[in-house]
Amino acid sequence: MKLEVRNCGKQYGEQWALQDVNFTLTHGIYALLGPNGSGKSTLMNILCTLLEKTTGTLLWEDKEISTCENAYLQQLGYMPQTPCMYEDFTLFNFLSYIGVMRGMPKSLLHQRIEELTNKVELADALDKKIRAYSGGMKQRAMLCAALLHDPKILILDEPTAGLDPLKRILVQKLLMEVSEDKMILIATHVVSDVEFIADQFLILKKGVLIEQGSRLALVKLLDGKVKEVKTTMEEYQSFKQQYAISSIRYEHEQLIARVLDLDDTLEGEIVTANINDVYLHLFGEKYAVL
Repeated sequence: MKLEVRNCGKQYGEQWALQDVNFTLTHGIYALLGPNGSGKSTLMNILCTLLEKTTGTLLWEDKEISTCENAYLQQLGYMPQTPCMYEDFTLFNFLSYIGVMRGMPKSLLHQRIEELTNKVELADALDKKIRAYSGGMKQRAMLCAALLHDPKILILDEPTAGLDPLKRILVQKLLMEVSEDKMILIATHVVSDVEFIADQFLILKKGVLIEQGSRLALVKLLDGKVKEVKTTMEEYQSFKQQYAISSIRYEHEQLIARVLDLDDTLEGEIVTANINDVYLHLFGEKYAVL
């Protein structure tokens, strides 16, 4: 099972939304990271054949997707960033409609609806019209639709948007559970949603894939460069103007800042870097979540 992207680019007029993107997906979870406007959704739309690329080649099992598009799409499950469902349908009717369009046998379809809605905690809302759903419920319903036919390729654009912390964990656990026999690509700018479930990371900046690799490979970029520094709130206000701050926390009454000290000028405890530190290093402090 292999999906390969070679020299992929997308141009709008004089502007390149993607430039010379190369990577290969096999089974497992891949996190596509980057701030808004970095090209994540453009790339996903190209992978789902919803948008024509300007340059490059897409290969599924070593065949150009344009030559085996029907077979490729049968293996694909896609969850867009914005929920798109028939608001007058109940969830049961909506998922049934999707299943019929996918050619699923009725018995298998009903089994999958029951199984998936239980896993995302929507079984009690199956007969409720979708217009009455909260934003988080719609996100989970869209995930059910993407998983319904048990696809081998799962492409998810901001799947945890609008979810509370407990439901985010629920979705993370489900994705880990189903990833054993699938390739899953998750686009997000919320690093904490994917740091501990992703096998590989792809990092986009202004349409260019600037880094890719495992968590361990990426955090090595900041070996010995991340420190926890004891400070006060007063000191912190000026301190944060000089250094990139990944996070702050209190330990009892003591304020502790997690700092990227690239020039080794600070006194503090060196700590192991994480993906959020790498993200901050690559994109600058204005993209950090503090």
